Amino acid sequence: MAINKDKIMQAMQKFGGAMYTPVILFAFFGLTVALSIICKNQDLLGSLAMPGNFWYDFWYVVEQGAWTVFNQMPILFAIAVPIGFAKKEQARCAMEAFVIYMVFNYFISGFLALHGDFFGVDYSQTPGPGTGLALIANIKTLDMGMLGAIVIACISAFLHNRFYDTNVPEWLGIFKGPAFVVIVGFLVMLPLAFIFCLFWPAVQHAIMDFQDFIKTSGTIGVWVYTFSEKILLPAGLHHFIGEKRESPQLVVG
Repeated sequence: MAINKDKIMQAMQKFGGAMYTPVILFAFFGLTVALSIICKNQDLLGSLAMPGNFWYDFWYVVEQGAWTVFNQMPILFAIAVPIGFAKKEQARCAMEAFVIYMVFNYFISGFLALHGDFFGVDYSQTPGPGTGLALIANIKTLDMGMLGAIVIACISAFLHNRFYDTNVPEWLGIFKGPAFVVIVGFLVMLPLAFIFCLFWPAVQHAIMDFQDFIKTSGTIGVWVYTFSEKILLPAGLHHFIGEKRESPQLVVG
């Protein structure tokens, strides 16, 4: 079957445009974080930047708000990416994607809470670097960076375009439109969450082995680290390469 280069290019451009939607926020928030840190630097401003002063307190609060986009990046991408893919009713598609992404994480949380050992995950740990776990909207789930959010966002956009205009009996009218898309997404997320619970811990093990290789490979390790960090940046997985792991990330069930 012949490959249509124009369609591939259009698909890539559409995906790039969808990814760009949340990225446009990075510039302002990044500059605000940098400015806040500078304004709390005692080497530059002396006693004015000491904790307890109004100046310090003001910039401390500003900095907390400036980290919003970076601390909530998975949710941001889960909401914003579908806007670029939706053929109609982009705002409702964003809402659907958010709900479906939350359902996905709650399903993962449920599977791991009941049978974490079966999936090779120590679910009793406090989420954080080195645990393989993260808090997404206060949901204790697998740490998948932005990759999980992007995957679910793309699936949500597909479901929106496919099922948004589905006709239902008049007496079931309350379930049409966004509700029907979310219902379908709910059913899709259940097996998908189970699949992620099965294979993602193995991916995390591979990441840990890769980190050990980088740490023990000298100059080659430095080159591999730099290359890997750059190539994984679009998927939001670059932090897996660089973060320090103080304790075992997973336990084998």
